[in-house]
Amino acid sequence: MGLISRQSIDAVIEANDIVDVVSSYVSLVKKSALNLFGLCPFHEEKTPSFSVSPGKQIFYCFGCQKGGNVIKFIQEIEHLSYPEAIRFLADRAGITLEESEDSLWKERFERQNLAFQALGEAARFFYSSLESAAGAEARNYLAERGIGRPLYRKYGLGYAPSGRTDLYRALSAKNISDQAMLDGGLIRRSDKTGYYDFFYRRIIFPIMDASGRVLAFGGRAITDDGPKYINSPESLVYHKGKHLFGLLQATQSAGRFWFLVEGYLDVLALAKAGLANTVAPLGTALTAFQARAIRRCVNTVHILMDNDRAGREASLRSGEMLRKEGLSVRYILLDGAKDPDDYLRLYGRERLTVELEHTYDRTGYRLAVLKQDYKTEKNMTENEYRDQALDLLAEEPDGTRREIFGGQLAKEMQLSYRAVGEEIERRRGMRRKLDPKQDIPYGQLSRSPGKMKRARPSFYNEDEVTLLMMLAINNQAAGVRIHLSERSIASYSVSGQVRAFLSSDYARAPIGPMDFTAGPMRAIAEQAIEEAREARLTLAGLHTIVDRILADNDDEDENQSRTLSPDPDRIHAMIQKQYQEIAVSQLTPEKEESIFGQKLSERRLSVWRRRASLLTRKARRLELEGAEEDAGNCYAKAAGLTTAADTFRMILQGENQS
Repeated sequence: MGLISRQSIDAVIEANDIVDVVSSYVSLVKKSALNLFGLCPFHEEKTPSFSVSPGKQIFYCFGCQKGGNVIKFIQEIEHLSYPEAIRFLADRAGITLEESEDSLWKERFERQNLAFQALGEAARFFYSSLESAAGAEARNYLAERGIGRPLYRKYGLGYAPSGRTDLYRALSAKNISDQAMLDGGLIRRSDKTGYYDFFYRRIIFPIMDASGRVLAFGGRAITDDGPKYINSPESLVYHKGKHLFGLLQATQSAGRFWFLVEGYLDVLALAKAGLANTVAPLGTALTAFQARAIRRCVNTVHILMDNDRAGREASLRSGEMLRKEGLSVRYILLDGAKDPDDYLRLYGRERLTVELEHTYDRTGYRLAVLKQDYKTEKNMTENEYRDQALDLLAEEPDGTRREIFGGQLAKEMQLSYRAVGEEIERRRGMRRKLDPKQDIPYGQLSRSPGKMKRARPSFYNEDEVTLLMMLAINNQAAGVRIHLSERSIASYSVSGQVRAFLSSDYARAPIGPMDFTAGPMRAIAEQAIEEAREARLTLAGLHTIVDRILADNDDEDENQSRTLSPDPDRIHAMIQKQYQEIAVSQLTPEKEESIFGQKLSERRLSVWRRRASLLTRKARRLELEGAEEDAGNCYAKAAGLTTAADTFRMILQGENQS
């Protein structure tokens, strides 16, 4: 087995009519001449917004914006990877896939299969050990935490006996090879004593993928000897930061959202309360891979980390990671216990269930944490509490939210609403002076002396300014091309159109005006890039271009042009700040060009995503106007761009990690 051929992928798509496939999951009715509609399987709704186009062989939901071809539908509905979805549909249609016979890949694939067999047998051994007389101590430990047989069986818990070679001998007796056990991270080798078990005298938590395959294990000590928790090492089939504990059970639950907790026992604590829609990262900070795994299943996450400094910081970091992946995030803060497991044992299931209903947005969570500290820490004075609360509110970008929270603080501290509001805005003004990136929301009146006017909107991204600044200090960067090798593209199973797009000169081209936001920033970029290609762009010259272009645009503004220009002062300040950061690093020209290439890749990726979003909006408008064929073309283009962007992102992440 190896890479699936393009012909096989096309054959799978042709053999699996999207209407037939989707109808296995969704009740479809014909509401227009070209499309069928039904209730979306990916989010809750009462009015059908999920459409399937038999002619275009694509689906699209107007509610959650998920869409694509039949392979994408199976990926989403069955929580499968792209190759897994192809094999799923191939089995459904009785198609034998053509796969390249790469000898190295084939050897790796066979080793992975043997490692999975070893891990599966290990899981059965650990479970049997938990049920045996040797597992009495472990069962008692679990029973003290309210974890009985039904629950530990559902999650596949086990026990690693105290013998250092018990697992090794048991698997050897089943003809599992030493290499398979090593590839699965189950054993280690000592020059003196030979092979020995990685886990011993620990409660075992199996880490599984969405299909139920065991990938690795976590082990919890039941004595005070050694570290409390250890996890399987990186192996041929397990990669830290890519998996979640409780994923299989969460995908099988009916939860509209998922809880994100810190550890194994926290997952089980919520499962005891009837909330199997709970997952946990595996002893690491939440990663982008894990966030995307969650995004494939739900749109909303409620974060419930440990109630200590480390847990609170992890909550906020995880929230930002999830938000970057497009998920809606809420935070939960338990009062009176460190974690859900402790809370459940102290206060019981009913009270825990009630507490889980109280969720916060990011600012509300930070204020709740601060208030909790103020109540429990004797060294925090009332003035310190008020001062820190005002600082937090000054960071809240939404004016309505600031007003709501400010009113609550005023009532709590017995202050006037006006005084609190004015103090928050004063602090926001100070923040903007110290940091030019702190922007006044568009439409809010600026507080500068003299004539009051609307604050300028940004209409640019910081990464655009970074690229222009780096061009100014190294004109050679204007010739840097995006690195997208045929080999890296070929390692992903994508359609011929997407492969051709990623291989095109357009995708790999050096920096150009189309990499910038339309309007003044694109005009600035066009002139700056032209001068850089002629090796005459300087930092001072870049400042001059900014002033000239924005001055011209301001003249148009006076004539009631629709486009308001960015604030030149902010751009100048940002250029200088970023230049100082680069100058301090004392980078070589080669390193500057390497960093520039990375920044350009990230920028182009965001441009593609933005373009896909605009195409989707256009398609929705065309659909409403009855131009369904044109809408279908737009959906297809958007899906292709999204797939290209996702593939490009994975290639970049692979290069950054290597």
